[in-house]
Parts: sequence; C-alpha cells; structure tokens
Amino acid sequence: MIVLALSACATLPPLQEMSNARQTIAAAKEMNPMIEQSEKIQEAERLLSRAERRMEVNLYESARQDALRAQKEAIEFIEWAISQSNDGKQDD
Repeated sequence: MIVLALSACATLPPLQEMSNARQTIAAAKEMNPMIEQSEKIQEAERLLSRAERRMEVNLYESARQDALRAQKEAIEFIEWAISQSNDGKQDD
C-alpha cells in the first residue's frame, strides 16, 4: 500500500517546481533590463521550455529535473547580479 502511495506521488506533474522556476526567472529579469543576453537566463528559459514539453507527454520526472535546473540557473544569475551590485557600491 505504501509503495502505491509513493509511486503515485512520483508520477504527479511538477506544477510547483514549474511555478517556482517561472517566478525565479521573472525575478531575475526584473533585476536587469539586459538580462535576455545572460547565458544563465537563456539556459534557464531553455530548460523551462523543455520541462513544459516533457510535461505535455507525461515525462514528469524529467520535467521536474529540468524545472529544478532552470530555477538553479536563475538563482545563480540573481546571486551574480547581487554580487555585481554590491561590488559597485563598495567602489563609491
């Protein structure tokens, strides 16, 4: 019985992961108008797009992994942007 419950959880669409990735990418884009040129954001958007395609064909675990990686790329960009901003403030 427990095995069935666990396997059912594993096959659910990764809706929360997809939402988290979208929100993180959107937050990153708000930080910098030139963000579209960032390799990290381009990679994040590519991964999110691939996750969406995988969800359409019920490849939920692969979609989940892509969404998590997309969010990670966006977070790394945000961290980089913050460090750049802090470096600029220290020069003042």
